[in-house]
Amino acid sequence: MSDWETFRRPQFYVRDAGTPGDITHQFKANVVYDLPFGQGRRFGSNANTVLDRIIAGWQVGLSSRIQSGRLIDLGNVRLVGMTANDVRDMFKLRFDDAGKKVWMLPQEVIDNTILAYSVSPTTASGYAGASPTGRYFMPANGPDCIEVDNGADYGECASRSLIVTGPMFQQHDIRVSKRTRIVGRIDFEFAAEMLNAFNQANFVPVGDRFTTSNIGSTLANYEVTTLTGTNTSRVIQIVTRLNW
Repeated sequence: MSDWETFRRPQFYVRDAGTPGDITHQFKANVVYDLPFGQGRRFGSNANTVLDRIIAGWQVGLSSRIQSGRLIDLGNVRLVGMTANDVRDMFKLRFDDAGKKVWMLPQEVIDNTILAYSVSPTTASGYAGASPTGRYFMPANGPDCIEVDNGADYGECASRSLIVTGPMFQQHDIRVSKRTRIVGRIDFEFAAEMLNAFNQANFVPVGDRFTTSNIGSTLANYEVTTLTGTNTSRVIQIVTRLNW
């Protein structure tokens, strides 16, 4: 938790999100299984030397990581036509097959939020273009309330901090290997590895603090364009090694 205070306002606490924040759930597994073939094993225990070098030394490995999405702080914004729980439910990946793009919020919310952030002091409505309708975010500052602590993005006019959860992360690596003894303790290892075996796309969500990132007024800032993970796409590789 982080605390924010000033001589003009009482102290209050805001939950950390983003890089210093936490992940609610995480599961990790690293499993290695030696196949039971060859001399001294369940199957082929009486195999001769030639057959043993063919059937023995096989190994299958799996390394997996599955976790809930990282926390995102949408910042000190006002909500119109929706609640904080509504925002948490709608904050998820949306795939635009026609435009081949990925977004984090419904299109109507994006469009109206852009209108709400396009303000103008010289128009009767207060907006540079059409007035927003329906569901949208709007700046904390408004005619009825001016943020005294606006520089810290945690004033008193709006929600101060709106924490949502990004998309789930998962990645699985698979390895199949064969060790063949040459002489004594020396053996030759051959392995085939599939990193990110299921070609899982793990997207980095957008939305950190509407007010400071200017995401509220620019359409491109709602688009998800970055992937994360050790391998962002499937990688297949062959590994050879001499052990002694």
